[in-house]
Amino acid sequence: MFGLQAIRSDPPDARMIEILNRDPIQLGAVVDGQGRNVSLDSFRGKILILNLWAPWCVPCLKEMPSLDRLAASLPSDQFVVVAVSQDPPGDSPSQEMLGRLGLKHVATYLDPAGTLHGRIGARGFPATLIIGPDGAAFAFREGAADWDSPAMKARIAALAERIARPAS
Repeated sequence: MFGLQAIRSDPPDARMIEILNRDPIQLGAVVDGQGRNVSLDSFRGKILILNLWAPWCVPCLKEMPSLDRLAASLPSDQFVVVAVSQDPPGDSPSQEMLGRLGLKHVATYLDPAGTLHGRIGARGFPATLIIGPDGAAFAFREGAADWDSPAMKARIAALAERIARPAS
């Protein structure tokens, strides 16, 4: 997978694993609500917060409203927040759950083949990968988070600053 380094100075609710290998990653495509393939590369140019979740996952459902609030608070010219569920297109459990949650700011997609989970090396749900504008992965988190907490927002801001200022 990636070269990883644990970030331990963050509060537990904002803890992530930093990815040291800064090569662009190839994650393939996801499926939108109309059943069309959308390449994750189409989000290049922005920091992509890619969250993998499942409609049966209680921690996923608990964190989704805070992920939506985070998406609303981030500048849309710099960030995109995407939630991907491993479901078939059409009327699926994730579509029903998204309707119940009333999310308005998170872009939602499907991964019918379930390939993303393995490609990012996730062991469970939820799992979140933060990808820089150039397609390089920068941070990874497994488990639910309070995405719009002050600690997490500070962590994301610090990470965005580092992404904008590449190592020399």
